[in-house]
Amino acid sequence: MAAIGRPGTDLWTHVRADCEREFSKIDLARGTLAQAVEWETLKLQSRLCPKETRLSSNPVPLFRDRHVHIATLIQLWHRLALETEDRLASQGYDTLLDVGPWGGFNFVLEGDGYTRMPFARLTLAVGGLPITPIHEDGGPLFEDLLPRYHAALQAAGVTFPPLWTFQFPKRDQSGWLLEISGTHYLPMHTYERRTFIKVRVSRAYETVEEITLQDFLILLERLQFTSDWDVYREQTKDVDARFDLQDFISLNHMVEGIYQRSAAEERLLNDIKESFRGAIRVPKVLYDHLRQVVRSRWVENLYWAMADAALGVKRYQRQVSFDREVCPQIPPRLLIPVRRHLQRYHGRLAAHTASSASC
Repeated sequence: MAAIGRPGTDLWTHVRADCEREFSKIDLARGTLAQAVEWETLKLQSRLCPKETRLSSNPVPLFRDRHVHIATLIQLWHRLALETEDRLASQGYDTLLDVGPWGGFNFVLEGDGYTRMPFARLTLAVGGLPITPIHEDGGPLFEDLLPRYHAALQAAGVTFPPLWTFQFPKRDQSGWLLEISGTHYLPMHTYERRTFIKVRVSRAYETVEEITLQDFLILLERLQFTSDWDVYREQTKDVDARFDLQDFISLNHMVEGIYQRSAAEERLLNDIKESFRGAIRVPKVLYDHLRQVVRSRWVENLYWAMADAALGVKRYQRQVSFDREVCPQIPPRLLIPVRRHLQRYHGRLAAHTASSASC
């Protein structure tokens, strides 16, 4: 079926009835075997996406006045991943790379597909198999991918020397390296204004959704269990509080397939987005937004929606630890709605490319 499926065909629709009939009552990985099959089908379908769709020439510039066209960026990343896979295979390293942006990107887009705010962080997340070749000083994957990425960004107008720092290694209990990042800090980078280009590679997780959800769940759990916000303000630098809020806001769009924001939360979301144009740097504005987020129970509502989606635990049934219970193996029942939402989201972004090209 995968071999004869037409482009754009949802393979799951062809096997859904049989899988749900045969496998829905078989428990597996905090869900059912049917959900596990659906997740693997979604991943397979992403791999079968026609190369010409990913690699088509794009007449829309990647950057415009330091604003980024997201569909063009994602298309670039897919091309680099496929080229890198082929190159690694020629060297005897077989792996599959799943690439995408870390979470949201500058919160919002204009109608033409460009970010509304100048880019600060170009963070490419790369999910790979456990055999993906990475070392603490980079290794074969970085040796192939980073020069390609550097050249592509330079061709698009972002000029920087190919000097990368390898940092943030994560290991399992046996010492096996699971994740590392190659980062280049741009000249204007400061702790206050974090401007960098990062390629973050994980072989603990195969997909971008797993990498991003892990980060979001840990942030959400930390905010949920912050019981004294006065102490939080006293002990947290303003810039760190601002980035907490930024990550919470930017990652919200990822789980829109699971959680429907209330009208009040939607208004607050838009207010905070507008503030990040500049007003958010005033401490009074920043902490007023944090106070509203806490008072509205937005964090709490989202926390329990994710707990239900991941574990089937309803509000206040028991304490939930995302760090211990979900992040080590994020269940398909949570990953499926996230990937399907992001596929639709990226499809809408790609439409900007097509409409721009026809103008």
